[in-house]
Amino acid sequence: MLQELTKSPQNILIITDANIDIDVMVDAVRKSVINCGRIDTLFFGPEDKEDFPDLQLNIEKNGPEDIKEVPEEAFELIKDADVLFIHFCPVSSKLLDAAEHLKLIMTNRGGVEHINVEAATAKNIPVVNCIRNADAVTEFVIAMMIDLTRDITLSHDLLHQGKWKRKYYNSSFQKTLGNSKVGLIGMGNIGVLLAKKLLALGVHVIAYDEFVSKEALDKKGLQDVEYTEDLDYLLGESDIVSLHLRYLKATENWFRIEHFRKMRKDAYFINSARGGLLNYDDLRTALKEGLIAGAALDVLDKEPMDPDDPLLKMENVLITSHLAGTTVDSIELSPYIVARDVDTIIRDDICDRVVNYRKLQGV
Repeated sequence: MLQELTKSPQNILIITDANIDIDVMVDAVRKSVINCGRIDTLFFGPEDKEDFPDLQLNIEKNGPEDIKEVPEEAFELIKDADVLFIHFCPVSSKLLDAAEHLKLIMTNRGGVEHINVEAATAKNIPVVNCIRNADAVTEFVIAMMIDLTRDITLSHDLLHQGKWKRKYYNSSFQKTLGNSKVGLIGMGNIGVLLAKKLLALGVHVIAYDEFVSKEALDKKGLQDVEYTEDLDYLLGESDIVSLHLRYLKATENWFRIEHFRKMRKDAYFINSARGGLLNYDDLRTALKEGLIAGAALDVLDKEPMDPDDPLLKMENVLITSHLAGTTVDSIELSPYIVARDVDTIIRDDICDRVVNYRKLQGV
């Protein structure tokens, strides 16, 4: 697949943003096996990355179709482009309609909410994403699990208030992570890597994903994971439930009050995936009514969050400002990671990173 990209010079259109240096993206594609011809570059969004989160959240929630910030030049330059290499710039059906020779879309992101994948598939264009921050996210999630269940930040904050406290809301059912059952909902790249790390810590992992089979997990080295097709079982058995689904229209507001009601009252909930996966009003209700023991959140339905949000006043809630994947190395190296994945597709015909591979094959 994609071998034709090596046979003759290819026109490359690169659209970066404030998060990734354009020279890095150019260098990454030049070092790939793609036969690079002309390279055009454009910039998308605000110049200061501190102003980028609002635009990012808009794209993640609403998709690529109505984003006004896409540079006008893109619609002209894409006419001759063979490869489109982006970070967060939206790829709408309108932009794809202007493409006359496009053979590949590469993105430095794991999520593809900014790309109209269906429109790309209809034009037989592969979309290759980048799992740049899997290690960063999984380390962060494990840290949240330990912090939330062992009251680390809670104790720290109280000490800064001059309070020495030894007993907390969860002291009667507090236990080590290694003696806990962790339920993972969604077994994509993050879920698989998180499961491997949890298994290494002696954790009993229960996995649920309606699109992933037990056999597929076994092939990825997860024979020791307890696989279930019964979501209610996972919710009822787990000490910690961690959400790792892809955000799509079908999964918007997917985790709701009925799911919290099926969890144990001494269990915790974690969301580090996408804010749109969870109904946050239902989470507030679940915490207020004591349906669950607590929650850890790195993503929210509104970012930055409202300073008057009741979640900020709950001692059993740990909240961070969308930090899980934002290590320096994970973002800066992402162009090289996705370029390396394209090389693997071309050389070895291993197509795990082709988001729409199955549909392109008619499966």
